[in-house]
Amino acid sequence: ETIRALMVHSAEWTPAMLRQLRAANTKKEKVMLARHFGYGVPSLRRAFASAQNDLVLLAEREFTPYQRRRVVNERGKVETKPPSFKQIDYYDLPWPVASLEALRENEVVLKVALSYFIEPSPNWDSSIAPQRYQSFGLRFDLKRADETEPVFHKRINDLERDDGEKIKATPDVGWTFGSQSITAGSLHCDVWKGPAVNLAARGKIAVYPIGGWWRDRVRLKRSDAKTRYSLAVSISSEEQSVTLYNEITNLISISQSV
Repeated sequence: ETIRALMVHSAEWTPAMLRQLRAANTKKEKVMLARHFGYGVPSLRRAFASAQNDLVLLAEREFTPYQRRRVVNERGKVETKPPSFKQIDYYDLPWPVASLEALRENEVVLKVALSYFIEPSPNWDSSIAPQRYQSFGLRFDLKRADETEPVFHKRINDLERDDGEKIKATPDVGWTFGSQSITAGSLHCDVWKGPAVNLAARGKIAVYPIGGWWRDRVRLKRSDAKTRYSLAVSISSEEQSVTLYNEITNLISISQSV
């Protein structure tokens, strides 16, 4: 999971690829281009090391997408509920908020890669319903700049909402492909570009499950199965005077000592 995440995450589009992507009018056109040349040319140097103004944060986690809860019903008997979603991972990204805010409207680049492996089940209708082909699926979502942390949690997890409460998220602009265009397969990667001051307020990311046959095929008893994933998040700036690496390293060291 990690090797694949870093290989894709280290890749950069060539000037010729970038010209085609910038000329595309819609995200659908960009996705079609990505099917031709992927995420670009991998860089061993970038995969192995961070720079002062270009660094990668990496998380490796074990994950349980689904669960089958057992409850006592009104007659006092133990009843097994249908499988439901179980785990959501929230990360507090160690953003150097002061430095990002100081950059104000200068552009920064955020890149996210989520890598995992599924257990496939090729059936006649798998191409119609991907959740019947994949054992499970994962997605990532970044906190909006105008969201509070409780609202972010409620948007990701409807179990945290009050009865009848609806959460409406503002459009998340700035992504190359967008959340609706990176849903295929078990490797999801996208690039966000925008003002540094905007990114300063987006220091939280969630990894959450979606449907798969582990949840739906109860008789196979895979609804409590565990899996793994790797999440790579990078932030880079063209501003050479920014020392993002040192600042984030210091933030991590402080959080570990507390």
